[in-house]
Amino acid sequence: MGTVRQNTFGDIIALNRDKHLTTSGMILMVGEPQLMQTLKKHFPERSGVFFIEFSDLSQDILSAICPDSVVAPAISAHFDCLELAAFLNAADFKGLFRAIAKDLPRPEIIRNEVRHHFPRLNFDVISPARAAPRDTKVMH
Repeated sequence: MGTVRQNTFGDIIALNRDKHLTTSGMILMVGEPQLMQTLKKHFPERSGVFFIEFSDLSQDILSAICPDSVVAPAISAHFDCLELAAFLNAADFKGLFRAIAKDLPRPEIIRNEVRHHFPRLNFDVISPARAAPRDTKVMH
């Protein structure tokens, strides 16, 4: 796991990539690292996870990390998944791209828009499950 603020770390990332070859894959989480850290618990423990802000992402860094999956918020204060999809498409990214749509009433609108503009990307929207309220009894 790591974060990056400058492109100079790309060589370090590439060297460390070998450590993750026996894991479940490398996941690149794009967004504010502090917010994205909270999502790490939802991914396989053996996955390599790398956090980066969208403004720091470059072709060199993407190539050095060589992620199997990219995960990002559908909409954030600094970018949206359509902008990231354009970047990944231009970089000829072949892995999975998943956008997290928290509290959006119709995430299929985002799914359809990204798939329409970038049909070569393996894109989908994921919605985190809401926790049951504490006073609510779960019935099976």
